[in-house]
Amino acid sequence: MHEIHLILADSEVEIVPQPIQGHPAVVAHAKKRGKRPSRILLDASYHHAAIRVKYPNEAERRGRPDIAHFFLNVALESPLNKEGYLRTYIHTRNNEVIYIASETKIPKAYHRFVGLIEHVFNNRFVPDTKNPLLWIEEITLKELIDKLSPQRVVTLSPSGKETRADDYFSDIPESIAVIIGGFPHGDFLSKIEEVSDDIISIYPGTLMAWVAAYEVIASIERKLNII
Repeated sequence: MHEIHLILADSEVEIVPQPIQGHPAVVAHAKKRGKRPSRILLDASYHHAAIRVKYPNEAERRGRPDIAHFFLNVALESPLNKEGYLRTYIHTRNNEVIYIASETKIPKAYHRFVGLIEHVFNNRFVPDTKNPLLWIEEITLKELIDKLSPQRVVTLSPSGKETRADDYFSDIPESIAVIIGGFPHGDFLSKIEEVSDDIISIYPGTLMAWVAAYEVIASIERKLNII
């Protein structure tokens, strides 16, 4: 049976960094939610002023857990996942990996998703260690790939070799890892050239992560005659 590892890499999902935990925008948002600044996700919708002051070169990139939210809903609701072929991972800019069990139901409401991911960061497991649906590990992208040991690794990038998704995925090995960037601007922080067998572009322009994921999943579903 085919095993498809879908990885959202270098995603902008992180707890508010210590240097900006005292910023008024962060403090006010944390207080409104009844939590400490050190236990909430960085979110550009609320913390952009703090990000802009401390990390001006990354102000348009950091604090985007919404990308992971859309991505996970697309992946986990897909027939590819429901038929047992898909394994999904969120790799973060800080070299942490959130593992998501295939049967996980990701909240459709964004605020509930944020609470879920905060729980993972702060407690390491959801709901518990015996039967975790989500759990987190400190590990680099390369270490994750080595651990999964797929037969082929392909990364989607606007600078990759242009090809149609259906053409590329018309011949897939039993185990394949597909890497998609989890950030809104810029390039990968990880050295994808070191972990990728192929780097491809499936569209002339830039695609949001969840759109790229949908196109890949749909192509593989057609190849495996799932749809």
